[in-house]
Amino acid sequence: MKILYLTTPEEDYLQDQMLIGLRKIYDDRLVDFPKKNVMYESCRKSGDAIYGNGFTIWKILPDIQVDRSGVLEKVVSNVHDFQVVIFGSIWRQLDYFNKFKRAKVFSNKSIKFCFIDGQDHSRIFWPSIKYGKYYKRELRRPLTRFFVNKIGFSIPSHKIRTSLLEKKKTFATHVQCEEAYKISEINQNCKMKYAFSDEKAYYDDIGISKYGITMKKGGWDCMRHYELAANGTVPCFYQLSKKPKFCAPHGLSDMENVITFNSAQELTDKISHVNKLGLYARLQANAHNWAKQNSCERIAENLVSGLKIILS
Repeated sequence: MKILYLTTPEEDYLQDQMLIGLRKIYDDRLVDFPKKNVMYESCRKSGDAIYGNGFTIWKILPDIQVDRSGVLEKVVSNVHDFQVVIFGSIWRQLDYFNKFKRAKVFSNKSIKFCFIDGQDHSRIFWPSIKYGKYYKRELRRPLTRFFVNKIGFSIPSHKIRTSLLEKKKTFATHVQCEEAYKISEINQNCKMKYAFSDEKAYYDDIGISKYGITMKKGGWDCMRHYELAANGTVPCFYQLSKKPKFCAPHGLSDMENVITFNSAQELTDKISHVNKLGLYARLQANAHNWAKQNSCERIAENLVSGLKIILS
């Protein structure tokens, strides 16, 4: 039995992270269709032409042999061996949804359907709910949790640093939070725009820094949180206290594995408190463990487990 993973051409963090996790676990039993070229080592697209300079997620999968011939036709005609069909980005895949609905594919009780919604907005594509489990990243409305499942970003396990670097400075160079620039050390040494074109240099800069500033962007969840923690750096999250309870990222707790702040002064005070009581090592270890708990493989395992299936 196999998993059919429906993709879209553009870079999409949640969709692409789930593809990485599922491929690592299920190898060629995971069929991405259409083949998502940007995910593979053979992709010729340059890093600067890929979202986020192509860091962390893209061009990392080995190009194994996967049979993608006539996939949609096989599903529509019910001549296939897929046990699970996952829509990797439901709002971008309404054509697939409507095609399956017209062909009565959703009435096939031998297939488990799953819908992933990684959009920055909080809207739900309600027509899909009755056909399978729905996973939403920006889950901002409390009552919605009774109908959909929460999910967040993740990071490839091999991008989680195993040997942590010696800390040589206080803050990582890349800082987009305007409030943080009221801190003189950040104002003098950090940059608002992308500071690195090379992933290793970006990771190493994070790795030698005790803290990294992060914040809500298009949505509350972003790769920056995970990249910081994965490199053994404590995330300092601007206005995390305003995040809706059921919205990703999940599992971050102030002064346990993250430092939250609403003003530059609050951040300065909390860092002073950490230094005074010698709390940094615990914060760092907890942040690093949070990254491990949110590897692509772990999140993919959770999703498949939630579907209550055992692939034969």
